[in-house]
Amino acid sequence: KESFTNNLKQWYQRRVRGDACKSGPKSGDRKTYQLPVGSSQLGLLTTRRDIEEGADIVMVKPGMWYLDVVSSIKASHPDQLVAVYQVSGEYAMIHDYATKSGNFKQVVCEALFSMKRSGADIIISYYTPILLEWLSQSGGVLTP
Repeated sequence: KESFTNNLKQWYQRRVRGDACKSGPKSGDRKTYQLPVGSSQLGLLTTRRDIEEGADIVMVKPGMWYLDVVSSIKASHPDQLVAVYQVSGEYAMIHDYATKSGNFKQVVCEALFSMKRSGADIIISYYTPILLEWLSQSGGVLTP
């Protein structure tokens, strides 16, 4: 059982994914299942409920802006698997800056390492293909 307890209201996903994939809602919006931006305590309460109901994994999405929530979940439930989903808007922002900075690998790694540092056990990212390439080139150790 997976929990999307902390699917926080997000503007970073809508624009890029909607434009690129034409996958936005056909009518209405996603407000009925997204938590308000300032509702970290509500997110933690619903996470606790989901864990008590047997969730194998809880997921925080979008990831970059809610690492405090990831850290709080991990502190309260150290044995619980916590996933972070890096949404398309986060990917686009990081990719744009990383490309322009001339430090692509360092910028990408810093963003993903911050997710791991916050307590994420699983990171879901559009960077997975390139991360796998970097890992194979470096013998399985990722360094910026």
